[in-house]
Formats: sequence, C-alpha cells, structure tokens
Amino acid sequence: MLNLSIRHAKLNELPRVKYITKLSYKIPYKTNTLVTKSHEPKNIQESFLNKEFFIIVAILENKIVGAVRYKLNEKNELYFYKLAVLKTHRSRGIGSKLVNEIEKVAEKKGCAKVLLDCAREKKLPDYYKKLGYEINLVKKHLDHHDVYMSKRIKIKNSK
Repeated sequence: MLNLSIRHAKLNELPRVKYITKLSYKIPYKTNTLVTKSHEPKNIQESFLNKEFFIIVAILENKIVGAVRYKLNEKNELYFYKLAVLKTHRSRGIGSKLVNEIEKVAEKKGCAKVLLDCAREKKLPDYYKKLGYEINLVKKHLDHHDVYMSKRIKIKNSK
C-alpha cells in the first residue's frame, strides 16, 4: 500500500512540478511534434499566484512524484491538464488518484462536469475511459489527434 498524500501545491514546489511535467511530456510518440512539447506560461509563478490555474501534487516519501493542473471555465466546468507522474512511479495508481482528487475538487466547487483533452496517439483516451470519461470530439491535425473528453460529476445536495 502506497503512503501517498495528495494536496494542492505550494509556491516553492513549482520548480519540481515543472521538472516532472517536462520529463513526462518529453517522451514522444513522434519526435519534435506539437503534442510532445511542454507549454509553460512565460511566468509560471505569476500565473500561479494570480490563480490562473491550480496544481495538485502527489507526494510519496516526502517527494513530489506526480502533479496535475486545473482551472475553472466560465460555464463552471473544471478543466484539467498536464497530468504527469514520474516514469519510475507509473502503473501504481498515482495518476488515477490525482484524477480522483480533481473530481473531488469539482464536486466541492459545484461543477457538473470535468473536461480534459489528450493525444490519441499516446493511447490516453483508453486510460481516461477506464476512469469514466467519455469522448466528445476528436480533432485531426497534421501529426496527431486531439481527443476531447468529459465526465459528469454528481453534485451532492447540501442539506
């Protein structure tokens, strides 16, 4: 059993989050394609402090081993992106625990839907289908396909 803790990231943890994300998105299915490049805001600290996005981290043995970013849209839907787990810690349920935490945040914020997009070529839609996500749209590009997925969240009545 993993002694894993999941929580929101702190400002001083951004370099580690950035490092994990860069490593995770470095593994290409095709070299030098748009999908494999990790896009960061010019000033990640400023964007983080301005609450343009939020980060949830997975910590194992006092080390961040995974992270996921999210933001709310104008329709009060939660969009998550850049789910990243260190290669040495994959296939241990860390990614699904991060997604589960995202869904809890969505529920707490009263979001009816969680959204994501991923690359079909990396076989990610199958992973997210196992977690209850449905494909809404597939966009074909020159070198890859973007798959847009969503999951409805059951909002508990607050009585």
